[in-house]
Amino acid sequence: MDVLDHDSEHRFEMAFPRAIVAQKARGREETINEHLVKLLAFEVAPETRAVWWKELARHFRFLAALRVKPGASLIPARDWWTWLYADPFEHNEAGYTAGLIALNADDFTRNGRSVGAIAGQIRDFHAGMVQRLGRGEAGEDLIPA
Repeated sequence: MDVLDHDSEHRFEMAFPRAIVAQKARGREETINEHLVKLLAFEVAPETRAVWWKELARHFRFLAALRVKPGASLIPARDWWTWLYADPFEHNEAGYTAGLIALNADDFTRNGRSVGAIAGQIRDFHAGMVQRLGRGEAGEDLIPA
């Protein structure tokens, strides 16, 4: 069993001051978005895709467990949106997406999806995922296969 897995009896939660929660989320942003780009932009073996998917799922389980002190409050979806999408993409979705693709272009075979289409899929993914995180849910089912 993964340490971040939980059931109804034993829910994994961690409460920190808001600034620490923001730091923890922002520290995972690049890896999350890079893995999303890799899943959407490259043709790779199913085993490789499974590793990227699993790492994303672990990141989201970790983030879903974060709470704000005092009172162990859930983090609003708007904060998740800011930390994971709005700030890093800074209204340059295609540029940031192209940059993340370029980081991995020497290692993997590019598929036929356009940068704009991938950027749109990432935006749509984050729109759904931040709603889940705002409810304290990991939302693994939203991660592209």
